[in-house]
Amino acid sequence: MKNGFIFAHKSTARGRLDLEYLDETSGRKATLRAAKKLDEEVGKKLKGFVDYASKESIGQVHAGGFLHNAIRRNSDGTSTAPSKLSNEERKRRITEAWRFHLDRFGSQAKSPVIAHRLVFSMSTEQHDALVKAGISPDQVVISSVRKVMDRFAEKFHRGDSIGYAYGLHHDTDNLHVHVALCPRSAKGRYVGCSMSRHPSKHKNQMVFMREWFERENHLRGEFLSNNEKVEESLTKRLDQEQFAIVPRLSTAQRIALMDADHGEASHLRQSYESILGLEAAIAEKKKQLALLRAARAAEKALRVRKNPLLRAGEKLGVAAQSRSLRQMQQTLTKLKRTYFLEHQHYNQHHHDHHRTQQQIQHRTGQLL
Repeated sequence: MKNGFIFAHKSTARGRLDLEYLDETSGRKATLRAAKKLDEEVGKKLKGFVDYASKESIGQVHAGGFLHNAIRRNSDGTSTAPSKLSNEERKRRITEAWRFHLDRFGSQAKSPVIAHRLVFSMSTEQHDALVKAGISPDQVVISSVRKVMDRFAEKFHRGDSIGYAYGLHHDTDNLHVHVALCPRSAKGRYVGCSMSRHPSKHKNQMVFMREWFERENHLRGEFLSNNEKVEESLTKRLDQEQFAIVPRLSTAQRIALMDADHGEASHLRQSYESILGLEAAIAEKKKQLALLRAARAAEKALRVRKNPLLRAGEKLGVAAQSRSLRQMQQTLTKLKRTYFLEHQHYNQHHHDHHRTQQQIQHRTGQLL
């Protein structure tokens, strides 16, 4: 299996920060696609994307490293998880935090480095293998990029932290991630991204990043060949329900299932509705937990005094809600995995039956 890879080309942005290229739905990206005569419909070229990718991943820009915490702070002193912010608000906060950080650790260069730009790509072969195994390629490639950036920070900036922003893109034949790397660490040290062929003079960070990313993909190729390892790995993840994919039913497919009166179609339709219902329940549970934690944080900040028994009861309540959420997520993962296999079986059976009917009709027409 051909592994994913990090593009050999690395660019450096100078003069001004522009994060719009990280957002595949931005006006700038649409203009670039039009200039290259590519389809403007995001995801159209990526095989299977419409059926398997999460709509929430389209056009989203995220922060990593010290920037992830920097954009949490609200103007009133409270904190909001970046995942709860709108995409536009995240981009605005990342840009502000980035500029503030570079101003704090100013450069004497006439044309200072504003960002290093990297691209990580997944091969079509590995993408299709993940989809066949019922695992989200989106989540996998993002996880790989985060691991590479963590290793980069550990090797070249131990005891410090790096900052970066990234966006997932589906607008070419290969699923890929654009990364903008801040040229200053949390402590203000220069963050290099050298491609030098002379290790004695430079650290050649790009060689290490390519090797790490290729190793990640090689291990994943071996992992996909073992179904037991796939299932075991999913059950251990706290975010397991995000990795297990569900083939979405189009309007036409739903109508066809509604019209079908046999048991298999009815069961598939009910399973799909159960998944949608459980996803909604989990979203509501997360919202309730977030409100409870925010209330506790506010009380702590205001130094509100409470009866110790009442405080202990509230703490136990949050813990119970967290356990309940975890159980719901595990149930959702199992439902998704079962549904995925049932969906594959139904499609294959339906396709074979439809093809047989067409062949019979064709032969009948010839005889007539």
